[in-house]
Amino acid sequence: MVRYITNEPKLDVTEGSGKMSYGTTAHGSPNSSAELVLNLPLVDGKAAFRVVVYDDRRGGYIDNVPATFTRRNTDVGIQYAHYAAVNGQCPDGLPNNGFCVPPGSASVDNHSFTGSDINPATYQGIRAGLKVKFNEDWDLLVTQMYQDLNTDGVFYQQPFGSDREQLQPLQVTLFNPSYDRDKFSNTSWTLNGKFGALRAVYTGGYLTRKVEQVNDYTNYSRGVYADYYQCYGPGYYTPYLPSKCYSPQVIWRSNEQNQHIQHEFRLSTPDDWRFRALGGIYLEDNKLYDQSDWRYKTVPACTSSGTSGFGPGDDPGNTGCFTPIGTSGSNVRNPGVRDANSSFYQDDVRQVKQTAFFISADYDLIPKVLTATIGTRHFQFKNSLKGDVPNSFYCFQAGAPGADGCQVNSYHLDQHVPPLQDTESGWKSRANLTWHITPDVMVYYTFSQGFRPGGFNQNGGALHGYDENQVYQYKVPDSYRSDKLDNNEIGWKTQWFNHRLEFNGAYYQEKWKDVQVAIFYSSVVGNVFFNSNGQDFDLKGLEMQLVARPWDGWTIQAAGSWNHSEQTNSPQLLNSNPDSPNFGQVIQYTCGGTYFTAGCTAANAPQVANVYGPKGSPTANSPPIQTSVRIRYDWAVNDLKAYVQVGTSHVGHSFTQAGSNPPLAADGLITTSRIRFDNPAYSTVDAAIGCARGDWNLALIVENLTDSNKAVFTSTDQFIVAQTPLRPRVFALNVGYKF
Repeated sequence: MVRYITNEPKLDVTEGSGKMSYGTTAHGSPNSSAELVLNLPLVDGKAAFRVVVYDDRRGGYIDNVPATFTRRNTDVGIQYAHYAAVNGQCPDGLPNNGFCVPPGSASVDNHSFTGSDINPATYQGIRAGLKVKFNEDWDLLVTQMYQDLNTDGVFYQQPFGSDREQLQPLQVTLFNPSYDRDKFSNTSWTLNGKFGALRAVYTGGYLTRKVEQVNDYTNYSRGVYADYYQCYGPGYYTPYLPSKCYSPQVIWRSNEQNQHIQHEFRLSTPDDWRFRALGGIYLEDNKLYDQSDWRYKTVPACTSSGTSGFGPGDDPGNTGCFTPIGTSGSNVRNPGVRDANSSFYQDDVRQVKQTAFFISADYDLIPKVLTATIGTRHFQFKNSLKGDVPNSFYCFQAGAPGADGCQVNSYHLDQHVPPLQDTESGWKSRANLTWHITPDVMVYYTFSQGFRPGGFNQNGGALHGYDENQVYQYKVPDSYRSDKLDNNEIGWKTQWFNHRLEFNGAYYQEKWKDVQVAIFYSSVVGNVFFNSNGQDFDLKGLEMQLVARPWDGWTIQAAGSWNHSEQTNSPQLLNSNPDSPNFGQVIQYTCGGTYFTAGCTAANAPQVANVYGPKGSPTANSPPIQTSVRIRYDWAVNDLKAYVQVGTSHVGHSFTQAGSNPPLAADGLITTSRIRFDNPAYSTVDAAIGCARGDWNLALIVENLTDSNKAVFTSTDQFIVAQTPLRPRVFALNVGYKF
């Protein structure tokens, strides 16, 4: 977590500044920014106003190149088209898994959406602050901030296109527009004062945020269940319909609204007392309204009613169709029938209320030499999840939609009856011993505890993973618990040679229990992410920092860290369906996610990978080594001040998943996001040269000087390998003026 503290209004000076920047992005579009700051006293020594206005435009660097998406006989969901291979052969003669793409299933192309530098980002905002000083003991600061973030495109690259063609760096193949619109307003306030000798601080904040995202999801059309919504044929559900597949060109859309209010009040004793104490209360109410819509259903919508159509005398009505789903209930914000392409929709509100009391005490065992600190915090969380999360299973040919759409299937998760809610409370503590060996040498020991609160799964209770007896093996948990961290740390802070050398560091050991893990394993536990508690880890590491000023004008800064993590248990996916004869046993195989594969037995069924990983595995996204070095030289010629600096950083390799989850299959098929990628180690170089004279300043800055294209993260969330690269080399010229 980074704490961002802005400048307060100054009560006794009128001042301001302006800054403009223009730059280039290698392989991409230019960047520009402008910022204006103004500080105005309103009542001399009593009140002042400060405002900051900014506009930051960052050019895109990802290219959407021409491509096609062609269905394949090997797509894992193509069996829903029920166009079987004859004697192991398909009409196109291409490899297959027993089923073929129906004739007439045309490819789609992205020619209407191609372009260069498709991912520009614009930050625009204003921050205003008012400070009022009532007397020597009491003052009030109120700050208001607004920001709009608009981005287009995506910020990843694809090593392979949708038809598995090899792509160049910084290229993707998207078949729909993608964008992100993020707006927030934040009001905060701080009241400082005294009650006798005690200092009092009351702080609060109110945040409202709206985020709309749209992203291409066409590659999901190769997923396990996608063809259920895009194809049909003469199978069990549709014996009279010829095999047919509709367009694979689909999207997902998310609309989120967040309301967050918090209050904190604390009292503390003066800093010069031998015994010092601090105590207070913290209140929080955080609501997240989520309306997310996965629109991957392209089979036409039902517009009329009829019987099933299985018998000669039945009236099928509007056949070969899906009845649109809908949301209902007192806890949804957008009730009624959804878009005809919506396969899965969530309209829910997650709420977290927290009340916490805290106290901390310091005592100087030896004044200015040895200090002991002990503190504790009691917390109570109240979590709830309400709303409606319908999907389209068993909505095929369910007739014309009523006022609430299709809601006649067992997978309809109506979360407002009963509401999901729970309470979690406990204590977390901290102890510290600080020893000032000399005024410039200090060592310390700290014990501290932390946690992340638990929550609920929107798909809790859903059953998945048939065995050979057509009995479900896995029940998605309704909730997940908090995970816990205990930390022991020994550190030092020192200064040497008349403060020309600073050397700081710390060694830590941590135990992380019941780690919260996001699981997506569509062929076993369904096609929706959910959270569970998984591994335990032991972690240890060493961090060091060096700041040296060997000669006048020269500053050398270096930092490094070593981190080692190791999984200490080996949990497995357990059969959690009480109605299964194998309840409580490890799930070793599955005959299907939500469908049964005829002829499946324990001997020939696909084996289930361990989603949590074995003992000895490292934590995800934890490089064992990270280092940085920066060298700066400052000098002056008359009234001209100048500097030059260069810095380099290195990040070691890491894994995107803990454990030994499988790498990407040789054929590139993606049926689960439990694919383990190795994020490679990378190094970057930055440099700058600048000068200032009077009220003017000028700087030339370069970031990622070597134009490294290393991926800092890799995922398959969009059902295609997506690598998030470093931003290409950026040159920027900054000009500033102060008045």
